[in-house]
Amino acid sequence: MPEPEPQQENGPPSVSSPWKNQQFDAPLERVRSELLALIQEDGLALVREERKDGTFATGWVDFDNKKFGVDVSIPPPKLTSKYPYAQPNSMTSGRYGLEGRLSRVSPLQTWLDLRAFLEIRGVDRKAYVTRWIPRLSNGEVERQYFTRLSLRLLKPPGGSPPAR
Repeated sequence: MPEPEPQQENGPPSVSSPWKNQQFDAPLERVRSELLALIQEDGLALVREERKDGTFATGWVDFDNKKFGVDVSIPPPKLTSKYPYAQPNSMTSGRYGLEGRLSRVSPLQTWLDLRAFLEIRGVDRKAYVTRWIPRLSNGEVERQYFTRLSLRLLKPPGGSPPAR
């Protein structure tokens, strides 16, 4: 999981988005290298990578409504005395990080489990401060990474276009 900012004792509860997964018709090392290139292009940095078990996690990066173009989160709980974190229902900006697992299905097939961690700026009505509030992903961030990764894997290694 990306390293969240230290939460105060009575801060918002942490959440874990559900895993999304997809199989790719490419060797594990090719999928890993293309995925890492995508992550770097988006300004994310790895904070943990365990090649032995195929896991990785990134830090956080800010995004705006142009990055994903759609709402990326499940709406938050209703504002109550037990959940005093005022925030928009729709999330088209904030910050995100990724966590994933790569595993070999066969020499030419790779499985990727991926989940996004999201945070949005909101108001803590008990502490009267603005803070980052964790949100659950609705799968849009993960779907966009799967699509972009699939398109990269269609190109032959080395980035040259296919001969016609």
